[in-house]
Amino acid sequence: MLSGRAALVFGVADLLTAAGVGLGVFVALPARWWPVDVVAATLTALEVAAGVGLLTGASWGERVARGASAVALGAGLFAVTMLALTASWLSGVYGPIGGGGAIVLALVAALALPYVVVLPTVELVWLQRSRTKA
Repeated sequence: MLSGRAALVFGVADLLTAAGVGLGVFVALPARWWPVDVVAATLTALEVAAGVGLLTGASWGERVARGASAVALGAGLFAVTMLALTASWLSGVYGPIGGGGAIVLALVAALALPYVVVLPTVELVWLQRSRTKA
C-alpha cells in the first residue's frame, strides 16, 4: 500500500500526464489519425482513473496505476523511438532541409520522455516496492 504522500504525488502526476497527453494529441496535433487517437484516448482514460484511484485511496487505485504505467511506458517507448528514428531519417535523407523537421521531432521526443517513459518507470518501481513491503 502506498503511503499518503506517495499516493498524492503519483495521483497528481497521473492526472497531469493525462492532461498533457490529452491536450498534446487532441489540441496541439493539427491532423487526426485513428491509431494515435485511440492510444491517446486510452492512455488519458487510464491515467485519469489511476490518478483518481490513488488520490481517493480506492482499493483498486494501485492496480489501475500499475496498468496505466505499463501502458504509458510501452506507448511512450514506442513513440519516442519512432520520433527519434523519423528525425534521423528526415535529417539523413533531406539534409539541411530536413533538419528543421528533425529538430521539431527531437524536441517533441525530449518533451514526451519525462512523462511517458521516466515517470511510468519510476511509478512502476515504486508500486512494486510498496507491494513487496505489504
